[in-house]
Amino acid sequence: MPKFMLYLAGLSLAACGAAPEGQSAEAVADNAASPAVVDETPAPAPAPTKAAATVKLSGAASAASLAAAEAGARRDGWSEVEVSRSQSFRLMAGEREVATLVTGEATLAPDVPGCFAGVVQGDRVTLVPTIGQGDYETTACGGPVAAGILSPGEPTSIGVVFKAYSPNAEVLEPIAFTWDAATNRFAIDAARSKQASLAGAQSIADMKRTVR
Repeated sequence: MPKFMLYLAGLSLAACGAAPEGQSAEAVADNAASPAVVDETPAPAPAPTKAAATVKLSGAASAASLAAAEAGARRDGWSEVEVSRSQSFRLMAGEREVATLVTGEATLAPDVPGCFAGVVQGDRVTLVPTIGQGDYETTACGGPVAAGILSPGEPTSIGVVFKAYSPNAEVLEPIAFTWDAATNRFAIDAARSKQASLAGAQSIADMKRTVR
């Protein structure tokens, strides 16, 4: 083959194996074999949420809240409703009133006198029967005698002490509740209620010492 043809063939082979402009042949080989790069930088931690203001009882319940509770009890089919003015209080979060805790007595069914507790929040009324029904159906209601916050977290734990009459004695029955401010859900906390009762709690202070 003429030297000139050999020279052109050599140029062609060199062009085929050449690295792209600005890169060495070693760089081309490395790029072809490199695995995908994974960013192992940890994701930023979520911003902490703002804690809710502590819920506390402060001041007597308003007449409007008491009336709303009585109306709600009648809608539930109860009669002879008597809301306790001395044991119904405003629920405050900081300086803002967020709801009203109400307690009282009513005839829950024909010939079934009982006690109740509940929360009024705007036009939402949630009432829960206690003495005279469910786990407490063997006792008769003597009315609420004390109420207080057991734990101001979320949900809030609330204690109410009721006077009750068993066939053989007059007793004070401590009942714990949970309240969710966002939904106004108010319910008996069976575990804490049992714990307080077995410990012989007779007051809100007793309940605070015995329930966890």
